[in-house]
Amino acid sequence: MRTAQRAMLLCLGAASLFSSSATWAQLPKPPVAPVKTVVDTYFDQKIEDPYRYMEDQKDPAVVGWMKAQADYTRSVLDSIPGRKEFAAKMQTYMNAAEYTVSDVQVAGNYTFYRKRKQGQNIAALYVREGKSKEERVLFDPNKFDGGGHHLSLDQYSPSWDGKYVAVGASPGGSEEQTAHVYETSTGRELPESFERFEGGIFSVDGKEFYYMQRNKLAAGAPPTDKYKKLRFYAHRLGTDTSSDKAVFGFGVVPEVRVEEDEVASASPSPVSSYLLGTVGKFVAPEQEVYIASAGAFESKTGWKKVASYSDKITDMALVGDSLYLVTLKDAPNGKILRLNAADPDLSKAEVVLPGSNAVLTGSYVGTNVLRPAKDALYIQQAEAGIGQALRLRYEPGAKPERIQLPFDGSVDSVTTDPAQSGALLDATSWTAPGDYYRYDPGEGGVSSTIVATGLEPANAIDPTDFVSEERKAPAPDGTLIPLSIIYKKGIKLDGNNPTALIGYGSYGDVWKPGFSRRYSEWIERGGVLAVAHVRGGGEYGEAWRLAGQKLNKHNTWGDFIACAQFLIDQKYTSTPKLGIWSQSAGGILIGRAVTERPDLFAAAVDGVPCSDMLREETGANGPPNVPEYGTVKTREGFEGLLAMSAYAHVKAGTKYPAILVTAGANDPRVDPWEGAKMAARLEAANTGDKPILLRVNYDAGHGITDTISQQVSDWTDIFTFFLWNFGDKDFQPAALSSQSSVAAVK
Repeated sequence: MRTAQRAMLLCLGAASLFSSSATWAQLPKPPVAPVKTVVDTYFDQKIEDPYRYMEDQKDPAVVGWMKAQADYTRSVLDSIPGRKEFAAKMQTYMNAAEYTVSDVQVAGNYTFYRKRKQGQNIAALYVREGKSKEERVLFDPNKFDGGGHHLSLDQYSPSWDGKYVAVGASPGGSEEQTAHVYETSTGRELPESFERFEGGIFSVDGKEFYYMQRNKLAAGAPPTDKYKKLRFYAHRLGTDTSSDKAVFGFGVVPEVRVEEDEVASASPSPVSSYLLGTVGKFVAPEQEVYIASAGAFESKTGWKKVASYSDKITDMALVGDSLYLVTLKDAPNGKILRLNAADPDLSKAEVVLPGSNAVLTGSYVGTNVLRPAKDALYIQQAEAGIGQALRLRYEPGAKPERIQLPFDGSVDSVTTDPAQSGALLDATSWTAPGDYYRYDPGEGGVSSTIVATGLEPANAIDPTDFVSEERKAPAPDGTLIPLSIIYKKGIKLDGNNPTALIGYGSYGDVWKPGFSRRYSEWIERGGVLAVAHVRGGGEYGEAWRLAGQKLNKHNTWGDFIACAQFLIDQKYTSTPKLGIWSQSAGGILIGRAVTERPDLFAAAVDGVPCSDMLREETGANGPPNVPEYGTVKTREGFEGLLAMSAYAHVKAGTKYPAILVTAGANDPRVDPWEGAKMAARLEAANTGDKPILLRVNYDAGHGITDTISQQVSDWTDIFTFFLWNFGDKDFQPAALSSQSSVAAVK
């Protein structure tokens, strides 16, 4: 079974071989995957796994089956009559603006940002100097060879004065980054590069670059070793990287104990003489905190522990001799403390912002809440999911002031330069693109102003008749679940609107309001877009996150099902017109929704899904996610993972809705075998007349760094798959001609 000759083969003609319209039952079916059941015993409970062999992604039989499934799915989706026109309109919306700007950072006299010009496939890194609107390209991935794949700009980090910038890039969505350093004024690339790059920061004087690097795995090492024993290195610009020394991390500093499955990093501050160090468990928000004098990187000693995991510190910032900390201890939505950096005793901490209904945990684990500037500390928070920005002056006794936006919107991010006054706010809403707004506090905090920078063009062709509303759906336990609903003015609540319900519900992620042109064509043609803010997210702080985690994870898909039922009951839509989508950890949400209530939905798209949660730990990214999901090594962990494993809950003889499962061949976060196993089991179990399809993208990973053409293709697939299975007459696939055939060689 491990030879290419015995792999499952699919012989299909091109999309042009599709002819007259047909039902799914009339179409040839994709190749059947053989069952090779493996039985595992967890705490006296036996669990059958019929497709364990698919975890070997180098097995020719598995490679052949997945390629055959991908080719089949591509042919079917491309045969949908309305797909080409839908994609063209989506392309128009995605290129509606002359250019788009994102990820703006200010450093010294420079402003850096990603910019994608109209018609370009990938954003490039640009820079402006001073107040000039003249810009230069520093790094353009469109011009580099990605080894047969697209090359993406994954991250960039300017030096504090902006004279240098480190750029991390990777091919094919793999996120396997190599970093290069560029001189901002000339665009000159320095000779050194950093492989297996995970992020970095410059020294205050800009002469050194501190970076995190994964160890090179030995031949035959298990994939679970990928993120173990991480170290933080110091590099002198202009020297060979072979002489770089580890200055923090696993086994480096005697005073800072770091376990092999923890991640540790450290950073200097241009406005303080101290260094900050953190130790964390990847996706868990709590961190241990250490502080040292500026010479500790060289001496590898002198670090003092400030906080343990039990202190629940989630973010921090240094300003002079003041250390600011965000803590969730005794404040589930977060509060802000100020300590003397020279004597950082938590028992002596001053509360400068007490806990409230506003959430200080950021929009995602690891998001910066605290942004120091010259004049004040700027704070990012969210209230009921709506992003806000506060300004807190450094003077003793100062009270935080909320920065008012010039329109009814949500703050998505706050950017500051510690050496300059004011802040840059990225603000948007569900129905308007928004812009970057420059907040100037004025002299002494008097006569402050907030004005649009114009970094985002105002002449884009965007819809003006979209509206949004915020509703709440009752969950089975009575909890009210926030539900954002976006649609075109004038729709009728008659239960007949095509509706896409999306959600996530993991890691404390907050799905804040934000305009996306990807949804424009769907809404323009009468579709409803609904966002379910289920438990497991962070809309209502730490309590909301923990209520959808581990043994409480059932609330996540229970809330989602309740939101779907609410949309039906309120006649926004009905089951024949309701589709659901999510991806990654959202695969738990989608997978368990369709296995729990297969009768409730017409269609589902399960994107790069976490499906087989009992085997999640065996992948490279599995161990770092144990704090979020749990581990099969404990009875409690096993019970929680079994409950959230959609793969384990697929039942033979069930009529499932139409389901499109996707996988990225280069995915470093969710192994592609999870989607493959889920699709195979659904195909075998399904007794209904709806399609089960597996789409594999061989020039993509987790979707984070997809090109514009990939985004257009992917979202066109999602929406036209829905319309096909809603019965829209303009989106019914054609039948295969008699010239094509499907063959499975077992």
